Amino acid sequence: MNTPLLDPRTLDTLRRQVRSLAAAYTPEWRFEDAQDDPGAALAELFCRMFEQTVDRMNSVPEKLYTEFLNLIGFRPPAPASAAGTLQFTVHETVEEPVAVPAGTQVFTPDGQGDNIVYETERAIEATPARLLDIYYADGVADWLEKTDLTRPQRFFTPCGDNLQRHRFWLSQPDMLRLDCPCTVELELRQSARYLEEESAKKLAALQWSYMHAGESLPFDTVRAENGRLVLEKHSSLSIDADEAGRRCICCTGRPDAALTIEGALLRSAPLARCRADTLFCGDLPIALPEGGYCFGQRPMPYALFYIRSDTVLTKRGATANLRLDIAPIAEEPPEQPPHYNFTQAIIDKRGAVERKPDNAYISAVVWEYYNGGGWRRLETEGDRNPFSCKRDGVLETRFTVPDDIAPCEVNAETGLYIRARVAEVENRFSDYARWIVPFVRGAELSWAYDALVPAEQCGAENNGRRTVAEGADRITDLHLPALEPMESAPRAMYLRFDHSPHAMPLSLLFEVVGRVPLTDKLVWECCTGERFEAVAAVDLTGNLHHTGQVMLYLPERLPRVSLFGAEGCWLRVSRSSGFQGPEPCIAAVRLNTVTARQLQREQALYFNTAPYDAGKTITLLRTPVATCEVWVDEAGALPLADAQRLAEQQPEDVRLEWADSVLTHCWVRWRQVDDLALAAPDARAFVLDPYAGTVSFGDGRRGRVPAPGDRTVCVRYVSGGGARGNVPAGRVNALVGALPRISGVVNITPMGGGTDRFPQERIEAVGNKRLRHRGRAAGASDFEELVLEAFPQVLHVKCFSGRDEKGARAPGHVTVVVTGVDDGPAADRLCDRIYAFLAERCSCCLTAEGRLHVCPATVITVSTRIAVELEEIDCAAEIQREIIRRIETLIGDTWRQRRIGSQIRTDELWRVVRDTPGVHTIDRILAEGAFDEDGRARLVPLEHDADFPYAVVRSGVHYVRVR
Repeated sequence: MNTPLLDPRTLDTLRRQVRSLAAAYTPEWRFEDAQDDPGAALAELFCRMFEQTVDRMNSVPEKLYTEFLNLIGFRPPAPASAAGTLQFTVHETVEEPVAVPAGTQVFTPDGQGDNIVYETERAIEATPARLLDIYYADGVADWLEKTDLTRPQRFFTPCGDNLQRHRFWLSQPDMLRLDCPCTVELELRQSARYLEEESAKKLAALQWSYMHAGESLPFDTVRAENGRLVLEKHSSLSIDADEAGRRCICCTGRPDAALTIEGALLRSAPLARCRADTLFCGDLPIALPEGGYCFGQRPMPYALFYIRSDTVLTKRGATANLRLDIAPIAEEPPEQPPHYNFTQAIIDKRGAVERKPDNAYISAVVWEYYNGGGWRRLETEGDRNPFSCKRDGVLETRFTVPDDIAPCEVNAETGLYIRARVAEVENRFSDYARWIVPFVRGAELSWAYDALVPAEQCGAENNGRRTVAEGADRITDLHLPALEPMESAPRAMYLRFDHSPHAMPLSLLFEVVGRVPLTDKLVWECCTGERFEAVAAVDLTGNLHHTGQVMLYLPERLPRVSLFGAEGCWLRVSRSSGFQGPEPCIAAVRLNTVTARQLQREQALYFNTAPYDAGKTITLLRTPVATCEVWVDEAGALPLADAQRLAEQQPEDVRLEWADSVLTHCWVRWRQVDDLALAAPDARAFVLDPYAGTVSFGDGRRGRVPAPGDRTVCVRYVSGGGARGNVPAGRVNALVGALPRISGVVNITPMGGGTDRFPQERIEAVGNKRLRHRGRAAGASDFEELVLEAFPQVLHVKCFSGRDEKGARAPGHVTVVVTGVDDGPAADRLCDRIYAFLAERCSCCLTAEGRLHVCPATVITVSTRIAVELEEIDCAAEIQREIIRRIETLIGDTWRQRRIGSQIRTDELWRVVRDTPGVHTIDRILAEGAFDEDGRARLVPLEHDADFPYAVVRSGVHYVRVR
């Protein structure tokens, strides 16, 4: 404040004036600064004392201004107490909740040998339970998601991958080893057999698939026939094992009703014959389709012909059909001369007989298979010896695939084999033989099951829950929940705990990112085992509008329930309406938290009062004073009837104490007022100076005089407040005294918001504005001045008319934007307090119609990328540092001192860089602003100064490139 200077004289001016006056009044004495001159000493003493008079005279305008402020009723606000959030830790051995009463005190050293004490605002019960997971589920959209607790997540909306699966699978490793076009026939049995045909039709509309090369492929056709499902695969792609090692077929789809399977049977069949994988003649491979000799050109007993087919020979118990395309190859012997009968006496050439060769062929073979210990005989039907070459063309041999067939290694190839062993060769010792040997041109196999075979393994996955039935072929009644629709519950978040979180109350801290107003209410429920039941709750977050606690009252222990495939104790929070709207962004959820303030309840003080002690003032022991109650014992000043009538009229403010039916004390609570000058003569009132710690009473004309007597005035007060209590997170970690079964406590948020006495500059700035606003908010300046006067935590405030809290044009709306000494949750709590304060002083239409908004300023982190050309490249490093220093000074000092919404001036960036010594030209300056918008991080270029009406700035990262 620029007060007028009434008397500009200083000490030197006074000395010169005394010297000039001394020459006129006492010419015989010359004024000199001699130490042994008594006159000079008196003159110096006069000058110094008169200088003090001048100073007091010059302070008169300031004192008059102070009296003026007192006259108009201005009072600086009481010191604000620092506040933050504490989290209590329960000892590991505790299984029941631990009570943490209101007023529990914690402290931290202040570095000056004293302790800063904080008290909890409300009572909670700390639970030993731990929050394990949070799920998002939407029964209408059939969506299930497990949220990531390590990063901010939006509630009541999908943010990641859908974990919801509706599928079941049937596994039969041998039967489903298929790498050819085939069909798979399924029969799914239910307890109500008459439902099987209808269920088959519904399942045919779902997706049936198999795994190949790590990819799920659908069957080509799916149809229902007589209560069974027929799946066809037209390709030769193999059915491979999935990630769990199961070779199975899978049904996927959202069901409209639950399906429970009591049994699952299946069988497969090829759509066409399968070629044999490998053919061996002994140790020689036979290439197809070129073909080769089955047993060589000279078959002998024990010659071997191997046929490998992993697809067909895995169908244990099925009837296999082997079709061999064999061509007989006849090797004619060389012609021999006619045969004469040399046993006759006379040899007649005309009796010579032409010699015919003997047919040498395979007359008997034995079919064998390998069972893991050796080769055993395989019983066959049909063409049991297709190698005799008695028939040309395609020959078929049938056999039942043995149950004990096992893989073996033949010629360094492992697989499933059958073999034909030559048992007998007709005419093999003939000296003139015509060899007829089999030449194989093709080998194809097929199989067929006589009956359906039970699946070896069945499994299902629904609503996050996985069920697997091992050894299903040995279970009579599977009772497998194959398909289960999700409960048609509203969109909700599910919280899973490892133990029952019952407490009275259970405190949950939700750290909200941004401010997203919900138009409906939150509904809290707990799972009792059979259903979710409503839970009484006290929501201190404004429906997750800002960071705060939610108090849940859970008197009974919650059972462990399996939900979404996870077992635990469950809480559910949903929205009261199903309408789409903004979704709050939650950074973390913490247990066992409570708000604490820098307050300390002091012992009650008693004071004596002399007879008619007018204008009595008492001083308290500790300052500053946060709250104060004054009780005066008026038993000696009030008649008994008046005391009883007063107690009936004001039961909360009067306490009567009796002894042997005699009134001994009549304690009456007096009221605190801002100024005794406005108090009535009989008003029980007092004035508190929180900084000085003084309590002043009236003089009988302006406020009543306390009743006389010993210990008649009782003062109960709470000390605390000031910037002394502002400490960072993690500093407050000690309890005053002991709290049983509590192992630790720490402030998880900074303890902030504490302020000291108003500085004189601010008093001068806002004090006289009280004449204009008169405690009412009508114009934009009234809102700003009221906030600055009542809240010392507010650094800057600006009122915007015709804008909503998002900054958009909204006629009739009023938005008050503030910046405080602290960010984060403290800023949200401050905005709530300011809203409640302004709601009592502005038009009721603004609050009733929701047109009054109080929100924190949008903090924009300004980062720059600068490219400049230097005059001398040798000084590049120093110039880079100087440019960055100047920009940080501009943003941190110059811009931040301006009003909200008027801080950003992009032209000043150019000026600062241009005026830096050593900069020749500016190639480019790119300024970007990073800020949070409804919980979403945004990065925008700062091209226009007025793009962000609610913005305040902070310095970010600056890059300078030189050339």
